[in-house]
Amino acid sequence: MTLHPNVVTAALIPPVALLFPGQGVQRPGMGVELTRLFPEADRAISRAEEILQMPLRRLCFEGPVDELLRTENIQPCLVAVSYAAFEAFSQRYDTSQIAVVAGHSLGEISACAASGAISWEDALLLVRERGRLMAEAAFTNPGRMLAIVGLTEVQVEDIRCQASAAGGIWLANLNSPNQFILSGEASAIAAAERLATAANARRVVVLDIPLGAHSPLMSRAASKLAETVRALPLRTPQIPLIANGTGFVLHSVNAVRSELVGHLLRPVLWARTMAAMQRMRVATVVELGPGRVLASLAAKHMTGVVTWNADELLVDEQGR
Repeated sequence: MTLHPNVVTAALIPPVALLFPGQGVQRPGMGVELTRLFPEADRAISRAEEILQMPLRRLCFEGPVDELLRTENIQPCLVAVSYAAFEAFSQRYDTSQIAVVAGHSLGEISACAASGAISWEDALLLVRERGRLMAEAAFTNPGRMLAIVGLTEVQVEDIRCQASAAGGIWLANLNSPNQFILSGEASAIAAAERLATAANARRVVVLDIPLGAHSPLMSRAASKLAETVRALPLRTPQIPLIANGTGFVLHSVNAVRSELVGHLLRPVLWARTMAAMQRMRVATVVELGPGRVLASLAAKHMTGVVTWNADELLVDEQGR
């Protein structure tokens, strides 16, 4: 770590957890201030453009929205911005205080890179392939995703079972004890939306994600992505890395490879990730990516934890 002179940094209480968000947090303008303030972040975006041969800077900073929202574009863009934030963070904070890393869905690949289990270059190439394969799968097996907030796991499972009469539908994310995402065929998702609304869920939203992630609708993409993962030169994580599929720490190359092979089919058990971080006595959570979806979940469900996102910690602090 190299601390630059005259750089403002906040005091982070260790142990620190770094979290990386997944698809759904993207927005035009993401990363603009980060790259303006931090040369490392700017170089990271330029390097990602060079590796992927994509106009990442334009897509992240300007859009347009319809182009950014394409699955094959969203995914490398989000990983590139998360990579840029991690580079800026690593130059300004004591990385020895990082006790654990984790990423939600797509963000798990960023977390693997932050842990040292995969190089950033390979992570970018992997996520580009992931986005391409998922876009293809969505074309042949269309699907949608539904967020339900304010019901219990038992209630959501009952809704899922009833809605399955209209088509395939599966639990994709267990984000917290009262926040869930279902994934499935459009007809089944529409039925689940009606049932969740009738059950007085606090919030029921069909996500602006044109596919059925973390479900059998991704089977074709998952089998092809697994071939890519098996060929990757992975390493043992240097920082504890929590798996989406189990909420357990991955300690070996084989464990990381197994997690990534099943990545597109397994549900994201984020509630277990937060429980694992609580057991590790994490005191500070830093979300490195656009927005603060994961930081907000941590603030609500991890007792006593202090939360930051990239803009708050890096952009706003630097501007003071």
